[in-house]
Amino acid sequence: MPDSSPSPLPSPSPTLSPLAIHRDNVAAFDGLMLATLGYGAMVMLYIQVTQVLMRRPKRGRRFWFIVFYSTALFPLTTIAFAGKFKFVEKMYVSFGDFPNGAMEYMSTHAEDWPNVMSMICVTLVPWFGDVLMLYRLMVIWNYKWALVIFPTIVYLARVAMSVPLLISQIRNVPEPHADTYGLVFYVLCVTLNLTCTSLISLRLFMMRHKAERVLGSLQASLYNSSITMFVESGAFFTFWGLTYLIMRIRESWAADIFLQPYSFIIALTRMLIILRMAQNRAWSRELIVAADTGVLDWEVSSTNSSAVDVAKPSQGLEQTLPKKFKEDALSSSSSC
Repeated sequence: MPDSSPSPLPSPSPTLSPLAIHRDNVAAFDGLMLATLGYGAMVMLYIQVTQVLMRRPKRGRRFWFIVFYSTALFPLTTIAFAGKFKFVEKMYVSFGDFPNGAMEYMSTHAEDWPNVMSMICVTLVPWFGDVLMLYRLMVIWNYKWALVIFPTIVYLARVAMSVPLLISQIRNVPEPHADTYGLVFYVLCVTLNLTCTSLISLRLFMMRHKAERVLGSLQASLYNSSITMFVESGAFFTFWGLTYLIMRIRESWAADIFLQPYSFIIALTRMLIILRMAQNRAWSRELIVAADTGVLDWEVSSTNSSAVDVAKPSQGLEQTLPKKFKEDALSSSSSC
């Protein structure tokens, strides 16, 4: 008669001390909390992008690009977060006393469907995120294709490396080359984003005075501020990825704190760029050309200007004065 009793849990590994197990559990929990915060911020930005698009009268190619990109990024991050949350919930609630802690549970239960679903979406999110950075790099450098060759090669190599890495992450059987796959993948990711961030920041720094001559100091401040350069270049995710890579190389126990929200941080930084594009506050090709040539077209000026409420004339060139000025005019005429 077959034994129906549950299979015993694997014995604890003698190489892991109680302190190491505690650190792994803390890193997994803190990483989940940061992933939750990153996803929540991304949802708020997606709502803002939707509101801006619904009020946008002109719907050209840029409008539909923003719609497609934000609509693709939001469900991917949602599925990734839901799968991760369900997987970690089961780990802490049902298997809170699992031998060797959180890292051992994740490796031995990698084929659970919440983890598989989450890891697939976590792999796809950087694909979309880095495509946007390549597009913004081309726009800001006015389609100088020579500058995009190296980042594109790195991007294709990173996409190719993500496939074996994903397979190794959703199998219960340990993959002997999994650490090598992960290291190469994140080195390529950091290299790509560091290159894009540096080139975009350099270009925006070089365009500051040109933008002031074309737009004026007040209007150019929307494009020349440090916050604009920080957002447009995706610097936050670049620093985040670089920090994680350093911790991974140093084999720090805190590396998982930066790994868990990795894809949500890249989605957050890209959604910030999309929001600026939807608000017509991001650098566009027309604005770049105007700054380079020193000639600002009327359509570019009106598109990249801040909104000002102006009353439309009712008949011809006749405009309606506010009530206060009417009363002042009547009182002055009567006194005469």
